[in-house]
Amino acid sequence: MDQKVEVKEYNPQWKNWYKRLEGNIWPSLSGLAKTICHVGSTSIEGMAAKPVIDIDIVVENFDDFEKIKVILEDLGYEHRGNLGITDRENFKFKNELEIKHNLYVILEDSIAFKNHILLKKHLEEHPRDHKRYRELKQKLAKKSKSSDEYCKKKTELILEFLQTQGLSENEMELIKSENL
Repeated sequence: MDQKVEVKEYNPQWKNWYKRLEGNIWPSLSGLAKTICHVGSTSIEGMAAKPVIDIDIVVENFDDFEKIKVILEDLGYEHRGNLGITDRENFKFKNELEIKHNLYVILEDSIAFKNHILLKKHLEEHPRDHKRYRELKQKLAKKSKSSDEYCKKKTELILEFLQTQGLSENEMELIKSENL
């Protein structure tokens, strides 16, 4: 089933939405996880984005994952597995919230976390690439028939940016294979 991809101009409220979600999640997990981060396009000043907040709960290892999973379930989340991304577990809020978001428990040293953090860093430090990425997202949103198609078509440009951030060829290949 086709589903239109909605990309909106940057909204300063996105940072406030993240803070509200963080305030609901972090107090319960701060003893089990290393940190919580706002990642993805909504975390980047001036970036057009799908109005969905991406949140990484960063862990050193998955030793306490079952405890984290139970806490998140008690907070109303459902574990959905890794959805094809190594060292990253996805959770979806069971009931519709006013703030749409993706929640991940992610390994600190993982390629998936490096992907999130290094892409954000690159776009914040390179205005020309920030503009290129924003324009690509807006163009793809108009043409893509699904969110999956939209995400896959961004991958080549993301890989171009990540290559400048010092990822190894093996890391780049893993990101490519998991996202195409």
